[in-house]
Amino acid sequence: MALTPAQQTLLDRIHAVLAADPVILAAWLGGSLGAGGGDRFSDLDVVVLTAAGATSQTGQRYAATIDAIAPPALVNPLFGARVVNVVTLDWERFDLSFVEPGELGRFDPARLTLLFNRGDHVPPPRAAEAAYAPAPETVLALVNEFLRVLGLAVVGLEREEYVLGLTGLELLRRLTLDLMLEENGVSPADRGGALHRNPFLTQDQRRALETLRPAAANRADLLAGDAAIAAVFLPRARALAARTGAVWPQAFEEATRRHLRERLGLEIPTG
Repeated sequence: MALTPAQQTLLDRIHAVLAADPVILAAWLGGSLGAGGGDRFSDLDVVVLTAAGATSQTGQRYAATIDAIAPPALVNPLFGARVVNVVTLDWERFDLSFVEPGELGRFDPARLTLLFNRGDHVPPPRAAEAAYAPAPETVLALVNEFLRVLGLAVVGLEREEYVLGLTGLELLRRLTLDLMLEENGVSPADRGGALHRNPFLTQDQRRALETLRPAAANRADLLAGDAAIAAVFLPRARALAARTGAVWPQAFEEATRRHLRERLGLEIPTG
C-alpha cells in the first residue's frame, strides 16, 4: 500500500538524515511497509547499513541525537543500540536497525524498499521458497504447551491467584491464535506485526475467538474461560495433527483432563 502523508513525511526525514551521514552506507525500508503491505497504523522499520564493527557505536549516536529526525517522546535503544526504537511526540513510530555488510543475508530483498545505497552491498537474492506448510513438530509443540498451561490452572486456582489466572487464559488464547495461523499456512515470517492478525484469519476463526466471553479475576470465570478456549483449540488441533501426521499426545491429554476433573471439577469438552 502507499504510505500515508504522515508516514511519508517521517520517512523522508529519516532518509534525509541518514543520507547526509557519511558513516551510513545504505538504507532500506523494511517491515510490512517495505514489503508493500502494512496500513496507516504500521510503524517504519528502517534497515541501516554501516561499516563492519560500527553498528552499536552508530546506533548509540543516533539514540542520543534522534531529535534530528523528529522530537521524541521515547527513545529505546535495544541490543546495545543496534536497534533504536522511537515514539515521537506525535506518536509516530519508527525503528532504526543497524547492520553491517555480513549480516545482509538475514534479509529478503523482495521485502525491502531501497532508500539509498552508496556502494554495492545488497542483500543477496533468495531462491523461491516453497509454500509454507505446518510441520508435525510445530503442531505437537503447540498442543503440548496448551495442555501444560491448561493443567497449571489447578495451581493458580488452588492458590487463589486469580489475576495470574487471567494471564494463563491469555496464554491459551495466544496459542489458539498461533494454531489458527498454522492451519492457514501463514509462516512466522509472514505474520507481520504483533498488532496485525485479522488479515491472516478466516471469518470463522475470528468469530471463534471474538465470541469468547471476557473473564474477570474470579474462580468461576476462569474455569468457564479455560473450558471455552479448550473447546476451540482441541478439536482444531486434533484435526491439524491428523493433517500433518503429528502423533497426538493422548496420554498427556487424558492426564490433563483427569487432573482438572479431580482437582477442580472441570470437565473439558471433548469437541
